[in-house]
Amino acid sequence: MFRSTHLVLATILLSTSLSAQTALGTITGTISDPQGSGVPNVTVTATALATNLKYSGTSSSDGTYSISQLPVGRFELTATAPGFKTFNQTNITIEVSQRLRVDIGLEVGALTESVNITAEIPRVQTEDSSLGATVERKRIEELPLNGRHVFNLVKIVAGVQPRTASTDGFAEVNNQTFSQIRINGGPAYGNQFLLDGSVNSAPVHNEIAVVPMSDSVEEFRVETNALKAEYGQTSGGVINVVTKMGGNEFHGSAYEFLRNDAFDARNAFSTQPDPRTGRIKQVLRYNQYGGTVGGPVRIPKLYDGRNRTFFFAGYEQWRWRSTGAPRLGTVAKPEWRDGDFSNLRNGSGALIALFDPATTRANPNGSGYVRDPLPGNIVPANRIDPLSKRVLAYMPAANATATDPYTAANNYIALIPSSSDQGVTTGRVDHRLSDKDMLFFRYSGTRNTLRNRGYGLEEADSVARDDQRDNHNAIFSYTRVVSPSIVNDFRLAGSRQWLPFKHPSFDQGWPAKLGYPSQIPQDQFPPVQISGLMTIGQPSFSAGLRAQQYVQIVDSVTIVHGKHNFKTGFDLRWSRLSFINRSNPSGRFDFSASLTGNPLVPANTGFGMASYLLGEVGGGQIGFRPFFQYRSLPLGVYFQDDWKITRRLTLNLGLRYDISGGPTELHDRHSSFDPFVMNPETKMPGIMTYSGINGVPSSYVDLDKNNFGPRIGFAWDPKGDGKTAIRGGYGIIYTISEIGHTQGDNSNALGFSVDTPFTSSGSVPVKAFQFSQGPSTILQPAGAQGGPSAFRGFNGQYQDRHGLTPYVQSFNFTVQRSLWAGWTASAVYAGSRGVKLFGGNYNLNQLDPKYFAMGLDLQTTVQNPFFGQITSGALSGATVQKQVLLRAFPDYQSVTTFAANNASSTYHSLQVLVEKRFSSGISALASYTKSKLMSDTISIGGGGNGTSAADFRIGAYNRRLDRAIDQDDVSQRLVTSGVVELPFGRGKKFGTGMNRVVDAALGGWQLNGIATIQTGNPLVVRGSNNFTGINYPDLVADPSLPGGTQSANKWFNTDAFRNPANFVIGNAPRTLPSTRTPGLLDVSFSVFKTYQFMERYRLETRWEMFNALNAVNLNGPDTNFSPNAAGVNTNANFGRIFSSLEARRMQLGMRLTF
Repeated sequence: MFRSTHLVLATILLSTSLSAQTALGTITGTISDPQGSGVPNVTVTATALATNLKYSGTSSSDGTYSISQLPVGRFELTATAPGFKTFNQTNITIEVSQRLRVDIGLEVGALTESVNITAEIPRVQTEDSSLGATVERKRIEELPLNGRHVFNLVKIVAGVQPRTASTDGFAEVNNQTFSQIRINGGPAYGNQFLLDGSVNSAPVHNEIAVVPMSDSVEEFRVETNALKAEYGQTSGGVINVVTKMGGNEFHGSAYEFLRNDAFDARNAFSTQPDPRTGRIKQVLRYNQYGGTVGGPVRIPKLYDGRNRTFFFAGYEQWRWRSTGAPRLGTVAKPEWRDGDFSNLRNGSGALIALFDPATTRANPNGSGYVRDPLPGNIVPANRIDPLSKRVLAYMPAANATATDPYTAANNYIALIPSSSDQGVTTGRVDHRLSDKDMLFFRYSGTRNTLRNRGYGLEEADSVARDDQRDNHNAIFSYTRVVSPSIVNDFRLAGSRQWLPFKHPSFDQGWPAKLGYPSQIPQDQFPPVQISGLMTIGQPSFSAGLRAQQYVQIVDSVTIVHGKHNFKTGFDLRWSRLSFINRSNPSGRFDFSASLTGNPLVPANTGFGMASYLLGEVGGGQIGFRPFFQYRSLPLGVYFQDDWKITRRLTLNLGLRYDISGGPTELHDRHSSFDPFVMNPETKMPGIMTYSGINGVPSSYVDLDKNNFGPRIGFAWDPKGDGKTAIRGGYGIIYTISEIGHTQGDNSNALGFSVDTPFTSSGSVPVKAFQFSQGPSTILQPAGAQGGPSAFRGFNGQYQDRHGLTPYVQSFNFTVQRSLWAGWTASAVYAGSRGVKLFGGNYNLNQLDPKYFAMGLDLQTTVQNPFFGQITSGALSGATVQKQVLLRAFPDYQSVTTFAANNASSTYHSLQVLVEKRFSSGISALASYTKSKLMSDTISIGGGGNGTSAADFRIGAYNRRLDRAIDQDDVSQRLVTSGVVELPFGRGKKFGTGMNRVVDAALGGWQLNGIATIQTGNPLVVRGSNNFTGINYPDLVADPSLPGGTQSANKWFNTDAFRNPANFVIGNAPRTLPSTRTPGLLDVSFSVFKTYQFMERYRLETRWEMFNALNAVNLNGPDTNFSPNAAGVNTNANFGRIFSSLEARRMQLGMRLTF
């Protein structure tokens, strides 16, 4: 149903040619004569200096004009009308999505005469009520960027809070990390990333798809609050990156940057040298190089594209090698491999006795079972399982001195380098078909290969993994000037992630090579886990794929009508997610000490290696995972009116409507526990439902048809001189619900994946099967054939198909003033309120706290009414505890919500900004934010949080109980950044005429830096042992230590916590508002030396430092309160800190531009 609805709406909208968000700007203003009256019918032309392309408009009857769809860059503005001199205004710069006011005063005279204005336009926003900031090319190219990751600069914007302070700059591991930034209180993963105005993200996690090379970026804008109606499907901010386009002259760059551990300081917590090399610092080799070129498309004697056709292209490559920390493991001693355990001892030196599992029998003298000892603690050679012997050959021999001679602990060490290589490609072509028609196409892509070799054991390695990460983004745009007052813009865009990963043994036929029985699937080297020893093979996965994409169709029309600037449009996206994670497809085989121990008196008996040699499989599983394919079709339409009521006052009025929901799985591989329906088979509440079966729709979330988001704001220039602005705005913005409802695993598809557990039958402590014989049965998923009682006795998962779309209310009030010499200052109040956000999952089957008064009687065993009906699992016994029968769904263990969107948040902030755009050799920005963020769940997020646990105390009964300061709250944050060209050398204030030899030494120096100071996050302390299952302790004193007494060994008052009384909920708040993690002091600094030669060539040499002061920025402390039965904490590390962020790092670079 939802598909046909969307297609009809899309067809209507395409035929009426509506609109969507772009990165283009607008110049608007009023044209007046010497008496101050508006002048109609004036032709106004904006000429792009780089391309000589012209964009025109005509003033209305009251003298108002507007020229829209302007690309980012520098312009010259010309106004002509009979009886007036020609007006020329230079030094105009259009930024991303900017609405720039330029008022024109005409003088009486002939058109052949001209009035030339060169003064810079005041940088005060007098036309727009939305809140945000633009990071221009100068800052992108010259501020210190670790790894040259352009999104690192988002952090200099007021109201932006990274969730992790440590960002080492390597884009291949940081796409998801950077996507978690919180903007003005919005949720993590709630932001929208645009590239040239079109989607640049993936459905799951809403994470960045392509991180463009920094030399290809013209600038970017961060919209942080009260967005215009053209922006939607986000619950945080919008980050809109604009790529460079070519011009009439050829320009380009070539560069290389390198990092080496020899340049870096040692981390304060890295004190132990590698036992083999003696090194303390980890090995690091990093090279990043590339180049760009752009200009007119010219084919000698065939085509000259100046003023018409332009191109821009770039390529970047980087290579990263690092050893990381040494990996330690424990491998079998030589005598153990032959079955000789005659000297097997524990860490205290006491002999460990082995017992023969083949002699297991009932205890003739009482309850339980007994076994006979293995003679001499030796496994006879004729009893060693042949498969065990073959697989054991892939466990390496010891290569290091054990830390314990008895247990052989840590007798193997590996220092195997990991590697990562990435290529980044971008290409763009802009073409002017006519004075009214403009096309452009751009493709950007990255390919990253990550190779981790773990212990260096290849196919038998338990950690090794090969990843390939391909990200693509493309856009085609056609802009048509219908008339001087109507402009239409059509865009077709796409964003795609292709993320395959695999173990080195995948698809190599290893089970057959090793001689496993024929029923074992041939996917990978089957992992073997022997208790106390290093795992052989990868125990988590063999291979997988996550493929995501958006295909986006948007169209816009902008209409200038008198004092109104109308914009209306739609944004239609086809969302796809396909994934598979092959978990243990060839099985995982576990061997524990219990099967060679004494079942009657197990202490200090039994050994996993002995069980392994005997082939006594004690546990494990074989997993089956299908290929899931999710689809959805979100749509947004909007109308925006920027109404210039007077020359000083503009109203920004808008309304957006979003249809978000209705995702489906292509083959209906989706299920949900429905707690509101009576099971016809059991006459108990709760039933398993399956998409597309028995009247259940294929769409597992109903369409939410009430998502109307109004936007209203004003911008007032009280004096009319463009130097002061008072602004305010409010809006309701709906997020994309698909990013929370659709999860990149099988969490919401119970029944379509299946694990065959390896367990012994009955209560007799014997093996599941003989290793060389394999399991007798391998289960296949039942799917919808599992019926309404599937998973009875186990865990269910409930997804509310009637869940409403999450939304955020955002609001701001701003006063901005132009100061002097290009400096501006702003004081801002910005706030937001999140409603129905994702991240609030809880257990519907939680025991109602009203029963806690029963005390220990809850643990009294009673007859199990489901005995015989439930045949396996914790609820299959003849008796159960009384509390089980008091739960809402007594025949299930837990019923966890999935993609519950019941979380909320509130955010209030004061922001002060002082900024100077680059002029006279200086660019600077200082952003101070004082804020407070409240929420009621610890895992609040904008998407990709379908399985996140909320940490509610009693989520099924009172989710407001845990409203507190959010765990991501940073109460104060100051970020300053600047670029300073020293005033020495040729063309500078001092030494303007010095000769070139002296200038080569003294001229061309530049200093750049970013400094961040912020407070820490509130601590989250958990732990209790009082039979409630609620993990909150009691708070009995102030957990904060007096100022100056905190240290890494004791960061907070650990004596402030106590174990709650039995069956009493702990009173500690969800977060500790005044007891926080350590703050952050981070200064990045760089020094440039520029050499100018042959007029148009510049060579920069760069020395960049990150954490230049080598500050020890401590990570958070251990907050795991672990009380024993007596209520005494047993965690010796409670309150201690064991790590810090990166120490000082250096990067050297060279960059040639022309």
